[in-house]
Amino acid sequence: KAMRLRARLLNVFVIAPVAATVVAVLGVTAHAQTSAGAEPQPVVIALDPGHGGAPDPGNPTQPFDPGAIAASGLMEKVVTLDVAQRVATLLHEDMVQTVLTRDTDQWVTISDREQIAIDAHAERFISIHCNSFTDTTATGSLVLYPGPTSLPFAQTMADTVGRALATSGVPGDGVVLRDDWWIHNPMPTATVEIAYLSNPHEAALLASSDFRQQVAMAIRDGIEHDDPTIATRRAQILAWLNAHPGAPKPTLSRNHPTAHPVVAHAEGGFTPLAAVPALVALGV
Repeated sequence: KAMRLRARLLNVFVIAPVAATVVAVLGVTAHAQTSAGAEPQPVVIALDPGHGGAPDPGNPTQPFDPGAIAASGLMEKVVTLDVAQRVATLLHEDMVQTVLTRDTDQWVTISDREQIAIDAHAERFISIHCNSFTDTTATGSLVLYPGPTSLPFAQTMADTVGRALATSGVPGDGVVLRDDWWIHNPMPTATVEIAYLSNPHEAALLASSDFRQQVAMAIRDGIEHDDPTIATRRAQILAWLNAHPGAPKPTLSRNHPTAHPVVAHAEGGFTPLAAVPALVALGV
């Protein structure tokens, strides 16, 4: 696995200068094409903070899902929401519009999460989670994908996140097919399992603001590496704004819309992957 990861990293380093040149050329072209034309619209990315919700004594039937819980009491739902909001902030800096499937501590069904992204015409869907296992030595980041069309995106995310988090002692563990999850998403979809809350070292990292920011930056980088139109569109938007002084900047946040209320659907948790013993049911 280490040899495969090194091979992928070498490929990234070789391709990166060429990609940078292409983006620079596209940026110049974008300025000429859009400075006097119609206002360009930002790329839309869907961010899905896994889990969510809390018990409601006044409504005992209301579903809630904290996700995995570390020995310290740190809950997965807290980490995922914080990281997703950090990713959104970073993407906004690059003129990317984000839609969060939840922006508060609330429970949202899988089907609603998918529909939110579909309705927003998202170009990519990234679900953010933490892992857990009975063996407290289980370690590493992992990226899941729902089918062949999402594999290239998942591989880019795994390479980028794995490379970034390895500097903090969290090894990259590649990609795994999860073909019973996010099966209705028409856009490239990936689930990033950041690290293990059941591992004391990784749980301590996940509680750290600095590490969460490192994760957010890695996810941002993976998204932008996989979708080069983001750089082109940013150049187009900036050129248009420069040509139209006083024009309002595009709205870059479209969080959980009221069109998809949180309701009690009869949906259970996920079945663990028998082929990957270190992966437990995610129970979104």
